[in-house]
This record gives sequence, C-alpha cells and structure tokens, in this order.
Amino acid sequence: MSKPDLAIFDLDNTILNGDSDYSMVNYLVDINLLDSNAKLKNNEFIQDYQQGKLDFNEYTNFALKAYIGKTQDEISKIILPFVEKVIEPMINIFALKLIHDHHDKGDTILLASATNELIVKPIAHRLNINNVIGTQVEFKDSKCTGNFIPPSALGEGKLKLVKAWMKAHQYNNFSRVTFYSDSINDLPLLEAVDFPKAVNPDKKLEAISNERGWEVIYLPLI
Repeated sequence: MSKPDLAIFDLDNTILNGDSDYSMVNYLVDINLLDSNAKLKNNEFIQDYQQGKLDFNEYTNFALKAYIGKTQDEISKIILPFVEKVIEPMINIFALKLIHDHHDKGDTILLASATNELIVKPIAHRLNINNVIGTQVEFKDSKCTGNFIPPSALGEGKLKLVKAWMKAHQYNNFSRVTFYSDSINDLPLLEAVDFPKAVNPDKKLEAISNERGWEVIYLPLI
C-alpha cells in the first residue's frame, strides 16, 4: 500500500497573517520580560529576514533570551496565552482551507517553520497538525540555555530537517510532495519538492516563481 501524499506548510506569513517569532518578541516586551529596546532590534531582524540575509545565530540568541534558565513548564505558561491572544487572530482562514483540503484527500500534513519549537509546537497543536518541525531549543538540567540545536529550520537547514523527518516516516523522495511558503528563505525546499506553491510571496520569491512557472497563491489577508 502506497503512503499518503505529503503536504508541507510553512507557518509565518503562510498560515499566519504575520510572523510568530516577531510577534512573540513584541509580546515579551509588552509583558515586561524584555526591555523596550527589543522592539527596535526586532524590527531590524525582521527586515533582514525579509531580505533573505538574517544572521540566524544572532537572532536566535536574541529571541530566546527571555527563556534562559526557565523550565519547559514555565515557558509554556508564557507562550500559551500568547497563542490564544496574539496568534489566534493571525490565523488565515483561507490557509486553513488549504490544509483541510489536503486532510480531506488523506494527505499527511507537516508544519515546517524556522521559528523555534517552543512557539511552533503549541501553534501546531492549535491547528491540529501532529507533524511538526521547528528550530530545536537546547535544554540542560531541564532548563533552557538560550541556544538552539543545529541545524536551524531556516533555508538549507529546513531542507535537511525535512529530509530527516521524511526518512524517519518512510518517505523515500520528494515525489508528489507539496510545499507552501511565502519566503525566499525557503527556496531550497521549494526547489526540492514536486509541487512548490508560493503563498502571498515576498518579491524575490514571487519573481522566481513566475520565472519557473510555480503556482502563486494570493490569499486574502482577513
């Protein structure tokens, strides 16, 4: 019996109308776990990301700073209200329709995001997606160190982590695999799959998609 087709979804600006990592940092400032200067730095990082030149090591140290020394339970008590208050209104119902269409066809759904897993996993739970890839966060003695475990789930790192997940789940190649993303940063994985789908793409990805004849999907942002 053949395996179900695989549909991979990016999270930020694909399923969400916005960026979860960026929103999380601003939320941490609002609840006084980061100082107000973090919002300015956050804006600089998001611009670098949008241009495809983010220093991921530097950004991750910045984004995980508030969790250093905290246990998973303590972090969850910060992130779960964030998912309810901030992420819930960001979910694009038209992206949910794409997910549901794949689910109805019996496809396997995989959420693959460069955002750290502390944030991605609770969002995936809200979306009823069981298969999740995010940038892994290091814990020592049950406490967050503020570091990530390489590779990050960005660019080539996302492709590597998806390949590892596929191998573990007996997907031998990218035949009949679909990937939805908005970002030029996801170009390595988009190039690997049979069915690349650019969703509300940034300008660089839009140009490449048009050149290569990839499907471009413009979802209403409501």
